[in-house]
Amino acid sequence: MEPEDIDSVLERANRLLEAGQPEDSLQCLARVEPELLDADERTEWASLRAWALTELGRDEEAVEMLIGLLEELPYSSRLLSTLGVVFSNNDELEDARDALDEALSLNPADEVAVANLALVYEKLREYQLALDLYERALSMGADIDWVLQRKAAVLSEEGRYAEAKATLKRYLSLVPEDADQWIALGILYSDDEQYAESFTCYEQAERLDPAAAALRLNWGVTAVRAREMQVAHAQLAFLQQLEPHSTRWWLLRAFILEEEGDLAGAEGLYDRILKQARFSDRSEMYYALEMAMDFFARHKLHSRCSRLLKRAYASNACTVELCEAYREAAGQYVEQAFWFSLMIEADYRAGLSEVYDGEEQPLQGFTRFRRVFQVVARNHDEAVGLVLEFARRMGESNPAVREFVGHEPIEDIHTGIYEVETDSFVFAHDSAE
Repeated sequence: MEPEDIDSVLERANRLLEAGQPEDSLQCLARVEPELLDADERTEWASLRAWALTELGRDEEAVEMLIGLLEELPYSSRLLSTLGVVFSNNDELEDARDALDEALSLNPADEVAVANLALVYEKLREYQLALDLYERALSMGADIDWVLQRKAAVLSEEGRYAEAKATLKRYLSLVPEDADQWIALGILYSDDEQYAESFTCYEQAERLDPAAAALRLNWGVTAVRAREMQVAHAQLAFLQQLEPHSTRWWLLRAFILEEEGDLAGAEGLYDRILKQARFSDRSEMYYALEMAMDFFARHKLHSRCSRLLKRAYASNACTVELCEAYREAAGQYVEQAFWFSLMIEADYRAGLSEVYDGEEQPLQGFTRFRRVFQVVARNHDEAVGLVLEFARRMGESNPAVREFVGHEPIEDIHTGIYEVETDSFVFAHDSAE
């Protein structure tokens, strides 16, 4: 194949990837024999093929190919950067961080690698490091639209809502057709009780995507907060029409009933929702549990809170939002504390969201698991005590702290569990020694 033909194939494969056609991109790349390419062409070919594979969920195949080529080209920052993204897409975050760090040590001017490393730190919840890297990527000329969107999300996680709003507004001045981010900006305004501004954002989103269920749900919630009950009922009707089999419109209706003073009706509706055996997806389950916990916590129904927390734990659904409502109901308010992340080990049991090394379950079976628990406490010892007591109360056997993964100072907060990671690493005890 002539050099110009190779360039043409690589350019077409890239265009197909950008158009969301990874299968077609792979077929295009299959026309090239990689053994006949020079080092730069092989790097480009492998990077594009890895992108396509990971888009199709074939991450292990992508990793194997990249690692094999890195044995031949160990100083290729492009291959290392691509490997980092593949690891990140598969939530192998420590490996992703290491690969991207190595890529940047070889090529510090790669703004794409800087932005992707920022995303890894965002996923690791090391938000200040993520923000610093996003700023660095912007100053280097990275794709401003994507970076601004991620930066706004991190600022929101950090509780820096004014900065998050300013960043989202800047993003939307560049990408005004993004209905999802208009909704996100509306939620930020709603959380700050700036309801007129929130409604303006929702109206903009409605012009772009009137059939978005997320729009109707959040507009309805904001309307209840603003005591615009006619608007709330209108959004409820829209949502019920859009998602007649979802629990989301039930949740909005319960929120409306509470605002209208029918607490018994609202509580009964939450009970009905929680008895539903199946949700359409985990995000719907999370939202239902969070809304119910918020209701029970605000109305001092502490026994209901405890039962719901245990249910959420059994469903691997102890999210930040759910735990925050529980802490505010049952925890101790402190002006200064620390957020701790701990790796906990306990006896294996059924019901875990399992991840493990390899594709086959060992013949002897799993005996232990490890899982990350996050907690708010005043000091190291209190963190250990809170987490172990919580794990035992949730039914875990022989829990022990294996590692402190991280900690940060935090102010004006209630002590208690902050979040429990969804996945647990399971293993046979003898193989872990």
